[in-house]
Amino acid sequence: MLVVLIIDILVSLSIPVLLYLALRRRFGCHRRPFFFGAATFLLFAMVLEQLVHLVVLRSSVGVVIQQNVWLFALYGGAMAGLFEESGRLIVFSTLLKRRMDKDHDALMFGAGHGGMEVILVFTATMVMNLYYALMIRSGRAEALLASMGEQQGAMVGAIFTSLSTTAAPIYLLGLLERFAAVVLHLSFSTLVWVAVKEKDRRSLFWLAVLLHFAVDAVAVLMSRSGISLLLLEAVVIVLAAICAFIAWRVWRRRSIEAVPETA
Repeated sequence: MLVVLIIDILVSLSIPVLLYLALRRRFGCHRRPFFFGAATFLLFAMVLEQLVHLVVLRSSVGVVIQQNVWLFALYGGAMAGLFEESGRLIVFSTLLKRRMDKDHDALMFGAGHGGMEVILVFTATMVMNLYYALMIRSGRAEALLASMGEQQGAMVGAIFTSLSTTAAPIYLLGLLERFAAVVLHLSFSTLVWVAVKEKDRRSLFWLAVLLHFAVDAVAVLMSRSGISLLLLEAVVIVLAAICAFIAWRVWRRRSIEAVPETA
């Protein structure tokens, strides 16, 4: 288990780094979109969206939403799509408005956006899992639980149980999901980038919102249905491939239209 968790941490950390280096070397992308992408995820997904969740989910409406898996999936998908895609739209339309000469910077932005999500959502979790796994191995798990309050102890106890009973390779499936998530962020960034650059294609922004909503909603519904984790990851990968294909078609059409006709 320790080896698998270390692999998860190292590979997940390498994803944004390798993407950054590859895009810089292959296409000469600017540095700024990468860091703007990372900051956009941090602000819009981890701060603003979470503040809305605190208000909505603690209200009477929130109680109803959380008690119905369909409502919860629709709500979660809608919030993720609106906040993250609006973040891209705002940054592209303001901070990067005068620096959109190189279209591959859309991918650089997506790499930063997706890379920050990988680190905050996946890598941080695997670091904590590694810490708890070391506590189990050293025989200090019970002492750690005894030092915690009832609620925190119950949460950490559940993590200890999962680490002790779950087959180690299962923890590698999370890497597949993170790869798929990065592909999704590259795809959505491409759609919103074109929406900002071409006024007659503003609808691509709403397409990005809709696709983001659909992927997240389906993932929540399937995770709550009790299906196997392997099947869930397979579906997410297929959805990521579909979104990537749509973004590629949009990119290809833009590239073709940008080529001047010859006599």
